[in-house]
Amino acid sequence: MKCAILQPTYLPWIGYFEMISSVDIFIVFDHVQFVKQSWHQRNRIKTPNGVTMLSLPVKNEKFNTKICDIKISYDNSNQLEKHWRVIEQSYKKSKYFKDYEIIFKEIYSQKHIFLEELNVKIISAICTILEIETKFIYSKDIYIEDYGMDKNLDLINLCKSVGADFIYDAKGAETFLNKEIFTSHGVEIKFQEYEHPIYEQLWGDFVPYMSALDILFNEGPNSMGIIKSGRKIIG
Repeated sequence: MKCAILQPTYLPWIGYFEMISSVDIFIVFDHVQFVKQSWHQRNRIKTPNGVTMLSLPVKNEKFNTKICDIKISYDNSNQLEKHWRVIEQSYKKSKYFKDYEIIFKEIYSQKHIFLEELNVKIISAICTILEIETKFIYSKDIYIEDYGMDKNLDLINLCKSVGADFIYDAKGAETFLNKEIFTSHGVEIKFQEYEHPIYEQLWGDFVPYMSALDILFNEGPNSMGIIKSGRKIIG
């Protein structure tokens, strides 16, 4: 059984979905600390005026608040409505915007309380469009023993909790995870080495690392094949 353990980010990039599509179980890593001004609450889209960062305000919480407990702030305005207007203006001329407009408009029209709820709804919607059938499990719902600073054992325990003997992780994790420890516990680990593909895109020269909305609205049913074309796994 293969799994990927990823934090629920806002409007993830296409490499995120390459990882989910490559495994049997996607563990939504939501019981760990929320990081302000990170991908947890923001991401980039391409607009007629260049790349724009869409960032969601959240309620002030204590330093060690878990991702699953973070709430969206509506104190000054409804940023979800504003984000949708920016997305609509940026992609309404794209070839496949009308195909998926109602799906995302519905999500953005709701007043979500928790940031994770919104993020997972968007991730799930994109997975459905891409025909990714990977099972979602939340780390907050799995009994795990806390090994403190040992991230290797924490992830190994999560894998074992869902019956996984293989974990597919982001390349950045290679710097702090020990492959030998995973192997000694009967869990194989591989890291993503993604080569970002070029696809049809509005507004000038191609810019990589946009939200996956960018490829969906521009490439439609071709999106999954393009996403998979960047796949490269390292041991």
